[in-house]
Amino acid sequence: MAEQLGSPQLSLSSCSSFLSISSAAADGAPHLSLGAGGGEELDLLMQVGIGGGGGDEEEEERKTIRMMKNRESALRSRARKRAYVQELEKEVRRLVNENLKLKRHCKQLKTEMAALIQPTTKQSSHRRSSST
Repeated sequence: MAEQLGSPQLSLSSCSSFLSISSAAADGAPHLSLGAGGGEELDLLMQVGIGGGGGDEEEEERKTIRMMKNRESALRSRARKRAYVQELEKEVRRLVNENLKLKRHCKQLKTEMAALIQPTTKQSSHRRSSST
C-alpha cells in the first residue's frame, strides 16, 4: 500500500470513510487527511504500516513469519514426497514379486504343455513309421 503514495488520489477500501491521500499540496508532497475521530484511525494506520514509523521492524517481522511459514511448508512438502516415494517403492516390490510369480507359473505351464504334447508327438511319429 505504501508504494501507492505517489499516485494523485488514493483511497483505501477498508479505510475509505476516514482516509484520503492526495498530492494536491503546493509542494507536490502527499497530503494525508483523516475524517472525524482521527486518533483511532491513526492508530489503525500505524498498525497496518501506513501512518509511518516502525515500518522496517514490521516488515522484518513479516519476512521472518513468511520465512518460518515457508520452512514449515517445505518440511510438509518433503514429508509428502517421502511418503509418496515410499508408496511407489512398496508398489514396485509388490509388482516385482507378482512378476516373478507369474514367470514361474508360465514356466510351469510350458513344462506341463510340453509333457502333454510330447506323448502325442511320439505316437504320431510311431504311426507314421509303422505305416510306411
